[in-house]
Amino acid sequence: MTRRPLLLLLFALPAAALPACGGDEPEARARGGRVAVTIDDFRYTPQQIRAAPGRLRLDFVNRGRLAHTFRLERGEDRIVAKVSSLLPGDRAKKTVRVRKGEYRFFCALSNHEELGMYGTLVVR
Repeated sequence: MTRRPLLLLLFALPAAALPACGGDEPEARARGGRVAVTIDDFRYTPQQIRAAPGRLRLDFVNRGRLAHTFRLERGEDRIVAKVSSLLPGDRAKKTVRVRKGEYRFFCALSNHEELGMYGTLVVR
């Protein structure tokens, strides 16, 4: 193999592996002031939500095998909304008034946040 094809191959291999890395999903946009959030064991889908300021309704369904919670915070420990416990198969709705800024959401049970149950809400 000549030097040029070998170099191209060396540069192409890492680039081919990139789509499999990261696992970042595209952000979801709240439509009509509503967004559906699926809860699975140790993951919220979507993990990134974008919404307009004002009223936002979150529709939850727990498709996992464990109970989970939902806590939405803005800044340091300022709870904006929370859902105490969603058992497997449970559904819940939560309406909250949001203003411009960045919020984080997570499951407050045990170490669920560290296992991947977290996300971001950006309001613009």
